[in-house]
Amino acid sequence: MRHKLLGIALAAMVWAMPGGAYYHFIHYTGRGTPYFPVPEKYDLPGLPNKTITFFVSDTGPAQFGANDSFPSVLSQVRQAAQVWNSVETSDLRVAFGGLYTAGVPQASPGAAVVFEDLPPGVLAYGGPTTRSTPVAGTNGLITPIMFSEVHLSLDFTQRPGPSYSEGFFLTVVHEMGHSLGLQHTFTSSAMSTAATRATSLSRPIDVDDIAGISLLYPNAKFGSQTGSIKGQVVWSQGSKRDQGVHMASVVAIRNGAAAISAMTNPDGTYRIDGVPPGQYFVYAHALPPTADIVSPEDPDGNPVAPDGAFDTLFYPGTKNVLQASNVGVAAGALSDKVNFAVKPRSSIPIYGVGLFSYFNQNTVAVKPAFLNLSSFSGKAIASGAGLGSNGKATDGLNVQIMGGAANLLPNGIYAYAANGTTYLELKVGFTLAASPGPQHLIFSQPDYLYVLPSGLNLVQKAPPSISAISNNGDGTVTVAGTGFASDSLIYFDGLPAAVRSMDVVNQTAIVAPPTGASAQNATAAIYNSDGQNSFFLQGNAPVTFSYDTTSAPFLTYSPSSLPAGSEAMVSITGTNTQFAQGATVAGFGSSDAYVRRLFVLDATHLLADVAIPAGASNTTTEVSAVSGFQIAAQPGGFQILPPAGTLPVTVPVLINAVAGQSGTYPGAIMSLFGANLVSGNAPPRVTFNNAPATLLYSSPTQINLQIPNGLLVGPAILRLNNGVENNLPVAVAIDPAPALIAAILNSAGASVNSNSAARPGDVITLALNGLADAGTVVATSRVRVNVGGVDFVPLAVTQVGNTGTYQVQFSLSDAVKSGLQPVIVYIDGRSSLQNAINIANP
Repeated sequence: MRHKLLGIALAAMVWAMPGGAYYHFIHYTGRGTPYFPVPEKYDLPGLPNKTITFFVSDTGPAQFGANDSFPSVLSQVRQAAQVWNSVETSDLRVAFGGLYTAGVPQASPGAAVVFEDLPPGVLAYGGPTTRSTPVAGTNGLITPIMFSEVHLSLDFTQRPGPSYSEGFFLTVVHEMGHSLGLQHTFTSSAMSTAATRATSLSRPIDVDDIAGISLLYPNAKFGSQTGSIKGQVVWSQGSKRDQGVHMASVVAIRNGAAAISAMTNPDGTYRIDGVPPGQYFVYAHALPPTADIVSPEDPDGNPVAPDGAFDTLFYPGTKNVLQASNVGVAAGALSDKVNFAVKPRSSIPIYGVGLFSYFNQNTVAVKPAFLNLSSFSGKAIASGAGLGSNGKATDGLNVQIMGGAANLLPNGIYAYAANGTTYLELKVGFTLAASPGPQHLIFSQPDYLYVLPSGLNLVQKAPPSISAISNNGDGTVTVAGTGFASDSLIYFDGLPAAVRSMDVVNQTAIVAPPTGASAQNATAAIYNSDGQNSFFLQGNAPVTFSYDTTSAPFLTYSPSSLPAGSEAMVSITGTNTQFAQGATVAGFGSSDAYVRRLFVLDATHLLADVAIPAGASNTTTEVSAVSGFQIAAQPGGFQILPPAGTLPVTVPVLINAVAGQSGTYPGAIMSLFGANLVSGNAPPRVTFNNAPATLLYSSPTQINLQIPNGLLVGPAILRLNNGVENNLPVAVAIDPAPALIAAILNSAGASVNSNSAARPGDVITLALNGLADAGTVVATSRVRVNVGGVDFVPLAVTQVGNTGTYQVQFSLSDAVKSGLQPVIVYIDGRSSLQNAINIANP
């Protein structure tokens, strides 16, 4: 495993150095310039629904600390997968698939979480373990990842536990990023090592991570709202003067926001994509000795090593940030020629710096450091190579906080030694103009500077805490404490509780805890959006909640085997289970068995649409259903058989055949895809819950049909006979009827029609029936308006009185052509019926 040691997280308090930038695992097609990078990544066309599924070894850890458990570990893996799945500008989807049995052959690309004895001090590691030869991908040549692994310790009494902690969750997010194709970063984002990582459960990934994964797996949204910075880093003197510096890290940073970066190519060129609009300082720095970056490889597998050390410089070539020039970034624009000429040096004197703080008498370090603006001043502890030795600060060391919100007080650096390590206590004062958010620091010696992005967080209030949890006897509990906010999240181990009410006046919340495992002691915590949580104050003695003792859950399912190359519905029945919509995941223990969709019928019954690829390995796999913390599993209970030849195969994801329309609802014209849908001259027959569909077109791979009227919202069983054979039944989701655009009004409130056209600049109001259930508060982020092929983000979405009518307002631009144009409203991707609007565009 070439990446075996990538992503190692160190447990020691002496912080290890993070790796560099959003950098991928790269192979070069040539042995010299011009180099053409070929990244390692999953080949999306080869993945079902562009989804990679992480399975967790059913052996689990061997040892746990107090109030820790395997269900808690699974919950954190599930949450970490959701983090990477939520990146809107990435085309890759990431899922949690439940349990699997090690050693089961898998032919399809996959990913797993495994447990092993790790070397002392190593928290975890991860990355691609199996890859294929380069192929043509969607955006050029790629080296396909066939399998990746996240390795965790067998002993959770030491590391990286406890699994309910924020630190463990962020470790899994980090290692999962490696498994998807990302290397380390110097921006204090998720892909930084634990030394400088400044993310939190409330913000588990940052702009650098988003850019990194989106560059590997871009979709149409990537780059539409962000800009780019481009330039070159060259040597300023020596035998290589004016030649490019390979693998220099170039970072764009601005006050009060996260940093974003890129790595230089062998010729010194770089390009930072995915940069949010704004004014940035840009600096270039060399990789430190502990970068832990896997170098790119040439066609022979030889590493193309990074160049040596050099002085860190801010653009346009200064060590003084006060003399640095801003680089403006606009959406959709490129800021070019941000170049650097750097001076070589023999070594890197400062690296691996991290800041942390303590609260009250809690001995658990909080990292990054959090300081409360209401206190006017505060203390943070710094540690790292080059800051000091033997309890004394390095001669000439200076610490500067960028942005002007905070600064070091006079005599604000106090050095001391503990356990053989020198720490710096930094006394920080706040200016009157200080506002909350991340603060960047510069640690400098007379001839060198080191920039630490987001090393310090300024907040406006104290951390939250929990004083008591009382059971209300109705499936909810009351949580009391301090520091509650309207958007506080309350977690039990690794899962959020459903908030029923939040009383910020009396500092109580009524929540429904996730389904628990039998006799589970779950650790409760409050997380606020400013990054603080109750572990800051209660890390030594967190509050726990005890679940009742329940009988062991058990699963039965039918069918218990499927042939390769098939699509089928598997009915899963649970005993002593508590299946719930949105809380339950079912899996079949292999990347060769993909769950397209899961329907929760009730607490003991699931329907799973399962896809088995044609090249799947013939083997037995494990079936598992995870609901909250409850785990039901049947190892070796499911079998993948050889292909079934002429069996009709129906893909249960139907496509609306009308342009611009989406949704599968009674009366809709849909396209059904598959294989062997027609055999010979006999007409096929398709039914939904035994009601026949009207067929409009049929071929062996596609049938156009009309959904029968009278079907209820929810799963409907699709059956097909191709004239000779029956398909394996599948479940199709029947959607609600689409919303109706009942009226279109212009800025004056007049109806827009053939005699009264809308014009650019008009605020258009669309009145819709059936957009959402009456009383639902609809966020504008859920809604999109499309006029003549141009998308608009609504200004407002409001309900009209107590009716079921909603008004959607948007500002019309001149991007829409004149004339009668179609208008469609989408909510959560589901379309309204089409209407038309008359546009007068000069």
